[in-house]
Amino acid sequence: MKKVFAMILAAFIAVSGFTLEINVKASPGAFFPFLSSGEQKYAAAGGGAFIDTGITLFSYLNVGPEFGIQILPKSNKEELKDEEDPLFIMVPVGVQVGALIYPFSRMEMGAGIAFGAYAGFTNGKSHYAPWYRAYADMDFRINTKLSVGLNVSWFDCQYNTYWGNSPAAGLTAGLVINYKFDTKKASGNVDAEIDCEESVFPLLYTIYKNNPFGTITVNNHETAEIRNVVVKFRSEGYTSSELECGTIKMIHKHRSESVAFCADFNEKLLRFSENGQISGEIVIEYELLGDEKVSVVPVTVSVYNRNTVRWFDPAMISSFVNTSSQEVLEFSKYAVGVARNHLRTGLNRNLQFSMYLFEGINTAGIAYENTSDTPYDTVHLDSNILDYVQYPYQTITYRSGDKDDVGILYLSMLEAVGIGSAYIPMADDFIVAVLLGDDSNSIRNMFDGTDRILIVDGKVWLPLSMAEIGKGFIASWGKGVELVQNAIEMEEDLDFIVVSDAWQMYPPSGFSTGESNVKMPSERVLAATVDNVLSQYINQEFGPKISEVQYRIKTEGASSDLYNQLGMLYVRAGLYQNAMAVYEVSAKMGSIPAMNNLGNICTILNDYKAALGWYKKVIELDPTNATALRNLERIAAELEN
Repeated sequence: MKKVFAMILAAFIAVSGFTLEINVKASPGAFFPFLSSGEQKYAAAGGGAFIDTGITLFSYLNVGPEFGIQILPKSNKEELKDEEDPLFIMVPVGVQVGALIYPFSRMEMGAGIAFGAYAGFTNGKSHYAPWYRAYADMDFRINTKLSVGLNVSWFDCQYNTYWGNSPAAGLTAGLVINYKFDTKKASGNVDAEIDCEESVFPLLYTIYKNNPFGTITVNNHETAEIRNVVVKFRSEGYTSSELECGTIKMIHKHRSESVAFCADFNEKLLRFSENGQISGEIVIEYELLGDEKVSVVPVTVSVYNRNTVRWFDPAMISSFVNTSSQEVLEFSKYAVGVARNHLRTGLNRNLQFSMYLFEGINTAGIAYENTSDTPYDTVHLDSNILDYVQYPYQTITYRSGDKDDVGILYLSMLEAVGIGSAYIPMADDFIVAVLLGDDSNSIRNMFDGTDRILIVDGKVWLPLSMAEIGKGFIASWGKGVELVQNAIEMEEDLDFIVVSDAWQMYPPSGFSTGESNVKMPSERVLAATVDNVLSQYINQEFGPKISEVQYRIKTEGASSDLYNQLGMLYVRAGLYQNAMAVYEVSAKMGSIPAMNNLGNICTILNDYKAALGWYKKVIELDPTNATALRNLERIAAELEN
């Protein structure tokens, strides 16, 4: 018996050298041996106590030695001789294993089992045999160390066997007193530490509110478990609000739990022109035994400079697209203003505006240069490399940039005037796609087939190569089409990123100096340049169709239908004078559609009297012609005004 006790004590001392918390529990109470087998030798009730001294493992498991004493009066004590003892005394020694839970801040509940050997004493004799016990406790926590409550257990001692012969077995019930103390001193507070995957990107400051950039680990150094933990982050000057990063239901004493690190950063992060750091605070709100407490932990967060990005997601480039900077607004407004003065009514407006914006960049002397320290062709293919990307105002100021830099400026100008845009990052080029409108015959008729446009999700796009921006709109368009078509034929994966869609995840940063240093191109030069581009476009897209109809007129003979087809092609190309000459020939042949079209062209050219004459000729031939009647009413209203 002494050897068993010595072994248990030695094991406990060895383990306790590594533990953080030791529990000492005393359970005095009554013993009711009504489950005893065989002849009832003892009274209906006795009494005693159990004492546990255990270590806490994993915050909920308690292991250690148990010993105690139980005294049972003999049932025949009235008949005993003087030399016979009226009591049977048991001294159990063994090991207990229990579990602890804390359903409420002031309540502790435990349950476990114990077993070992006991020494029984009576009449000057001793006896040794196994014993078993299963117990349950419910305590009220007075403070972080002391708790008191009720205990109940099943206790069974054997006689000359391991099981099945119980001279005394039954229930014990009584009080329980539990005292805890640490081998490691608790500081009485809660702290935190952060682990960030990398520095914060100022460009993407808006996404960190919902997308973690690290973890916050909360360490409980209080004298008990803490509950209802709320973890927040704030940084004076750099956050718009104190953002809740996460909650933790409970952290056991001397334990740690983690939450995702998020922050409600604001635009002041964009002031970082160099890599740097910001000071912030982790605010930890928690409950300790029902009392609310707050701990504030200072931390430092590293920040990249505002131009730094990593190509982990090509869509994040949309954050550079800025429609609100003074430089972009003035530049795009000027170019579109020139376009409005020279607009060709028959052609797609988005197409014409995109030409003026494109050639506006060229005529302003803004060029693509591949002298960057972080060249686009290399960096955008490797998400592990940090890239330096210019904001639109920088490209305007420096008058140069890499393919993506110039592309971002062009995208910004398109979006600033309400033209939808998209981009395709390719291996050795950056493609900007201009939205012309929904897929329809009216747009398809503006092109000689569909092989030079992109039709994506029911919308028509025009792809432009930024590597070829210096060669003009038509050359850039041709290269863009070639690259995209080749990639499609090779079944390569292409990222077609619509800017407005990407902004849902990566909103525009809106960074600008707020100063206008744009050197506007000459209106005369810009208009002449785009006029030349339009001529190339017309020859390229309408020339083959016009030549085809002209050939049919020569071979098949003149007819109003063929002249009307030719006239319609000239109208679509914006060549109104050519169209009028052709329609006049058809009108002389008696074509009512030709007369209506002549009236329409005259209306576009604000020659209302001539238009009125053509519509009246239609009515003379066809008094119920709805088109002519409707247009006559409209022109009459115009003339009255």
